Amino acid sequence: MTSPKSTSNDGDTKMAPADSNESYMLYQKTYLASIERNQVSISRFILLSLYITHFLIPSGSKYTHKFMNLQYQHDVNLTIKHPSSIYDIGWDDSYIIIHGIILLTFLRSFLMINVFEPFASKFCHIYSRKAKIRFAEQSWQFTYYGYSFLFGLYLFIKSPYYFNLDNVYIGWPHYQLKSEFKLYYLMATSFWLQQIFVLNIEQKRKDHFQMFSHHIITCCLIIGSYYYYFTRIGHLILMIMDSVDTIFSFAKLLKYAGFNFLCDVMFFIFLTSWIVLRHGVYNYLLYHVISRHKILMQESQCIEGVISLRRCWTENIFNVFFGLLGGLQIITCVWMYLIIKVAYKVITGTGAEDVRSDDEDEEEEEEEEVPLVKEDIVVSTDEDDEEDVKEKDNEDNEETTPIEKESSSDGTLDEKY
Repeated sequence: MTSPKSTSNDGDTKMAPADSNESYMLYQKTYLASIERNQVSISRFILLSLYITHFLIPSGSKYTHKFMNLQYQHDVNLTIKHPSSIYDIGWDDSYIIIHGIILLTFLRSFLMINVFEPFASKFCHIYSRKAKIRFAEQSWQFTYYGYSFLFGLYLFIKSPYYFNLDNVYIGWPHYQLKSEFKLYYLMATSFWLQQIFVLNIEQKRKDHFQMFSHHIITCCLIIGSYYYYFTRIGHLILMIMDSVDTIFSFAKLLKYAGFNFLCDVMFFIFLTSWIVLRHGVYNYLLYHVISRHKILMQESQCIEGVISLRRCWTENIFNVFFGLLGGLQIITCVWMYLIIKVAYKVITGTGAEDVRSDDEDEEEEEEEEVPLVKEDIVVSTDEDDEEDVKEKDNEDNEETTPIEKESSSDGTLDEKY
């Protein structure tokens, strides 16, 4: 990362612009900032109330049962194997989704504050407030995406469409869902809805519109695919997204921790996986469903006046899904352009840098650190005065904070900040 403080050509110190800092101060006065600061306490109160009511108050479980248990279990007589673990879908699944949103909000905030930020300070020597927050955010995303991908991969290996894409559509609608698959899909829905919540209560960043559009399209695809029993193709797309996001988050962690060479290596692994999975495999899945759905799902097509299936498909239904999948790919192409810009910087020796948010981070870092560093800048013309300044600096350094100790004599900060 570049130094937060910049200098002009004649060596004079250039003060950082105050626009971003003013925006931050205005944001801190809003009710959204208050919610953001109290995510742990609010979500903890709701969860404790739910769990106490459910487990400790006998008469209360009838109100909390749907928040704690999967709904629409199939009747024993309708299934052959493991009847107790087979479920259908319905509107009452929204209770589990709400529970998941609150639980994920608590876990994210609690781990960021009590685990990831202290880890950043103690083991990665990251002391800047903004850098610690960014490190904690990426740590949470690495944790969630990694777990989601591994669990999704486990379900994929056990699925009937493991390396047989035709089975994604044969026999549709697939209304018999195993409990672990249903929970996986509902938790993915909770996560992406919770992402929209977080995106709108935190201070807006430069890529807010792109991220908001991505999250809205993703939620529409997940909820729509769940309602129409397109969960198998949804499962494959979730795995594609989770795998790439896991690598990206790990690369960002290496960057914030100061492992620049490893970050560059991981960036090229991320670049390769992005191209292969999000453009290659993703578009192949899109091509496969466009070219094969009429043949493989012919028996499930809607027939006017005939209602014999839980769901049936029409061309309009598929066109809506194709439009959403295409929109997601357009956003992915826009991000691909930004990734190419980062790749150019790596090749030219600048190093991997996330152009979506790092410039913004550095401006905020300037406003946070420059006043602190400016106190160390002393102009002197006499040699005796210079000796006095050195002695004074040595005395001051014994009482400075860890961030100040990293300041060099010309007022710049170490590159890792």
